[in-house]
Amino acid sequence: MSRKPLLAAVGAALLTFIAGTTTARAASLPFALKSIGPGVYAAIDGPEDQAGSNAGFIVGETGVVVVDAFFSPAAAKALLAEIRRITPLPIRYVVNTHYHADHTGGDAVFREAGATIIAHRNVRGWVRTENINLLGGAGIKPAYRMLVEGLALPDQGVSGDLTLWLGDRRVEVRSVKGHTGGDLVVAVPDAHVLFCGDMVWWRVSPNVIDGTVADWMASVAGFAAASDAAETRFVPGHGELADVSDVRDFGAYLQLLSKETAAARANGLSGEALVAAVLPKLKAVYGGWEAFDYFAPKEIGFMAAELAGTKRRPVPAP
Repeated sequence: MSRKPLLAAVGAALLTFIAGTTTARAASLPFALKSIGPGVYAAIDGPEDQAGSNAGFIVGETGVVVVDAFFSPAAAKALLAEIRRITPLPIRYVVNTHYHADHTGGDAVFREAGATIIAHRNVRGWVRTENINLLGGAGIKPAYRMLVEGLALPDQGVSGDLTLWLGDRRVEVRSVKGHTGGDLVVAVPDAHVLFCGDMVWWRVSPNVIDGTVADWMASVAGFAAASDAAETRFVPGHGELADVSDVRDFGAYLQLLSKETAAARANGLSGEALVAAVLPKLKAVYGGWEAFDYFAPKEIGFMAAELAGTKRRPVPAP
């Protein structure tokens, strides 16, 4: 064999090896890593829910911003390894979109890597307390209790908006209302990307245990009405990458939940009878969404309590 065909054969074998190694590595990850803009990546939870939620990161000239840290520290370590594979730049910040443990469980992994943890100001008072209620209350599993009690506390709390600079790259941290009372979204204007946390779910029935649905609907409508919404990639807290039509669909879900629950209350229904009346109307439109059978009945109960003014919500610390 001449030198040229030999080099071609070696090159082809090397490419096959690299492709196989990349495929094997990707298959072993608890998430799918997707490039969604220059230096912007979304980590989408896999079908086995090993990561617990979605996350992502932004690479700038001087460092990296991570958005959310999964439920599992092991998944966070896998994300850290992927970041290190892509760039040696320092991880400067991890931004938590809200306090729920499926988005904050791996914070300590990134703090150990040198990151400053940024969250809404209410998160510091809730992350080790309200997550107990979220994950089972008095009946919480011992392993979950241990995880919650060891969650890293934020280093910096914000109550408005915050701009982070990675050299010339601007990353906007925005306070929004609706999901928990302590929500942030993260925008990358030059890439037209919005990391939504649980303010948006892609064809997954949402957890509204802490939500104020009226505020939530207004926030989601604002995302869809933004001047660059048509070209924006939305990274939801759960489910696949979304576009503006998906965001509108999620807003319509919340609207139907609110409208039909209010109508059932106006007809004098409450408790199980109210759930029984509203559930088929939601199921007719959204019954194919993931986790519908689990979350939808709970959502209706929480929505009814919100409309009645009796819903329990986390209380901000003074």
